Amino acid sequence: MVYDLAISKVPLRCLYSYTSHEPLEVGERVLVDFHGRKTIGYVVRTSDRPTDHSLKEIAQRLDRASFLDQADVEAIRTISEKFFSPPGLLFDIAFPSFIDEYAETIVESLTPMLGFESLPLEEFLERYGHKTLKGYLNRGYVRLKKCFGRKMPKPRFSKWYVVVKGGLRALSHAGDETEYDVIGYLLTNNYATVEQLVESFGINPKKLKHMQQKGLIELTQFLPPNVEGSRECRKPEEALPRTDLILTGHTMEARVRRMIELIASVIDEGKAVLFLVPFSSLAYVTAGFIRRFLDVNVNVYHARMSKSQRAKVWLDAVSGAVQLVVGTRIAAFLPVKNLGLIVVEESDEDAYYQFEDPVYDAIELIETRAKLRNIPLVLASCEPRLTDFHRRERFNWFRIPTQPRESSVDIVDVRHSKSILSEELIKNVEETMREGRSIVMLVRRKGFAPYVVCFACNYVLMCPNCDVTLSFHRSENVFKCHQCGYTQKAQVECPNCGARALYPKGVGTERIEKLMKYHFPNARIVRVESEEFEPFEVQEQFAKLQAGEIDVLIGSKLVVHGFDTSRVGLISILDYDGLLNQPDYNTRLRMFHLFRKIRNYFNSARILIQTFHPQDTFLKDVFEQEVEKFYVEELKKRQEVNYPPFCDLIQVVLESDLPQTGWEIAKYCVDSLEGETVLGPVEHPIFKRSGKFRHHFLIKTNDVMRSLSKINEVLIKTGKVGWRIFVNPPKIW
Repeated sequence: MVYDLAISKVPLRCLYSYTSHEPLEVGERVLVDFHGRKTIGYVVRTSDRPTDHSLKEIAQRLDRASFLDQADVEAIRTISEKFFSPPGLLFDIAFPSFIDEYAETIVESLTPMLGFESLPLEEFLERYGHKTLKGYLNRGYVRLKKCFGRKMPKPRFSKWYVVVKGGLRALSHAGDETEYDVIGYLLTNNYATVEQLVESFGINPKKLKHMQQKGLIELTQFLPPNVEGSRECRKPEEALPRTDLILTGHTMEARVRRMIELIASVIDEGKAVLFLVPFSSLAYVTAGFIRRFLDVNVNVYHARMSKSQRAKVWLDAVSGAVQLVVGTRIAAFLPVKNLGLIVVEESDEDAYYQFEDPVYDAIELIETRAKLRNIPLVLASCEPRLTDFHRRERFNWFRIPTQPRESSVDIVDVRHSKSILSEELIKNVEETMREGRSIVMLVRRKGFAPYVVCFACNYVLMCPNCDVTLSFHRSENVFKCHQCGYTQKAQVECPNCGARALYPKGVGTERIEKLMKYHFPNARIVRVESEEFEPFEVQEQFAKLQAGEIDVLIGSKLVVHGFDTSRVGLISILDYDGLLNQPDYNTRLRMFHLFRKIRNYFNSARILIQTFHPQDTFLKDVFEQEVEKFYVEELKKRQEVNYPPFCDLIQVVLESDLPQTGWEIAKYCVDSLEGETVLGPVEHPIFKRSGKFRHHFLIKTNDVMRSLSKINEVLIKTGKVGWRIFVNPPKIW
């Protein structure tokens, strides 16, 4: 038979046909000869192509079984075609190569004459030797098969948290004074680390293990948020129907609470739940919140985990051992057995779209998987995506009523302010601290300052590889490019005039931290950056904020996403203008989503926005205008100019070594796309990136596959090197 395969680690956007003398399962891995080297291939489908002597034969079946569901294989193939992504690279995400480190090769007998059914390869070689194995394989007496699960990974976790099981009832089951003291401490503080308990009580870790075995405490990666309700006493709520849902409104905490009964009912039937979140740090917070209500096996899966940690979750997923997986966009590929429900929380976030190869949209993949598996999908967010609002007839739409705002929204004009922190902001911070509440400060840029300028000659320090300024990171004492990652040691001498006059300008999270510590030296101020904190550590900062152990939390977009923000009395947005000054048709929509989250999530907090454009009507509309009215007006504008969701948008980017050559090739490509609605070509907003010069153009189409086919024909003529294709990107990359 002939099979179409996706070739592992090969950045080519097509399938390759091979023959096999025995039937293969869709999704299983095989070993093939690809351009003279042995390579892993994934069986995608049975080919319609007739057997041809020119076709190579599959050399070996690696697993002799498929660990990927046939529907998931079809979903990945569909996403590969729609997003013009190499199928082999997408399957590599679903079946990561490091899994093989935990597989055992088995010699399986195909005849009773040999006297054994199966033996580990090492044991077979000890008994019979390599020569016998080769002879048996050639005669078809045995076959080699990989088995997973016999060698399980034993991942190490950086930190374990200890929480009480059973609430106050645990005190009555304490066996001695030490156990009683530990349980009392945990009930008072909500949680503790193993290190804290050892240091505070002199307790032996073995004693903690004993307490865990007695069911008094639990050792976990996930901190339980300080919220009302528990698995012992949660308010019964009418379960959501098991259909495709759009769940919007209120806070993330309220939405997850609303889904608890639905998740529990799926798990009670012996099925698993896949729960996606946009950020790895949010995965731990969400997992801890769900564990507060449900006594289920929860796993976290994201790209920043170690290989052994990810391997453990992957092996549990394919074996059916997991009940609930909370993960980021790569979890959309996780081959979970007996999958019964998929949830995407904060579905409006751009983080679900991967811009690096292989390009894909995790939400598109999840929707396709759910449809092919015929299982319900829940798309949850503060406000629905514009595309979801446009097609809301296809979904059941449940909206959790949002409580009326309890505090004001203040717009501060900083055109004449002498400081980055306005007087109004300082006064509001002082007032909030006197009230005993916390402050959250949202800053768009990371580092100390987004650019560095020479006061003597006005020279601005630029990245040598990109058309962007170098940011100053005071904590590392380096100048850094946030596009290509270039860094150099910070200096004061201007490379242009030699004067010792380089000075950081603009607003970054580090600078705000320094200014706040100057104005409030006794305040407990914490700056949160995803690059500097491990994902599980971010949940600690949210827990401390909830417990009143942090006065001021400073960070970029990450600080908006948390549970239980009732202690926050003030949230300030310091560089609103920079958020809107981006050349992207989705900018206002993106800002609408962000500001609505702030409005709903920090319901009882005053909102203070510093801006150079206080007359901008968008500032008022975003907090007061009805959601449906905003979407209807936005859809009307887009329909007039034919933009998504009324068409599909394909962005084609060419990276070249020489700007003139790149322009000529891009122009030739556009001229060759007859019958297509094309905008451009033009220079990319960031013209130079990582040493390459970029031109791009946009295609508006009602037939993505037709347009991609035409693009592919042109790329074959011009050469496939340097091209990047993005279908319906959430932002112009």
